[in-house]
Amino acid sequence: MIADQAAADGARFVDTYTPTVVHDMCKPTGERWIEPLIAPAPAAPAHPNAQGQQTMAATVEHAVRCAAHRR
Repeated sequence: MIADQAAADGARFVDTYTPTVVHDMCKPTGERWIEPLIAPAPAAPAHPNAQGQQTMAATVEHAVRCAAHRR
């Protein structure tokens, strides 16, 4: 649905979910990239931790670089 809405508005959708699939909130600290619902302080529950943020940033950066090379 988000990809469809992005396309309808002329934006490019970048899937940041798929790279995190094997690093879900049920994994132990150090393996998970999304914090569990009861997160250790100061983490935000159900939000990406630093590793998750880095992965999403790298995914978006890759998409931007690929789009720039296509022009």
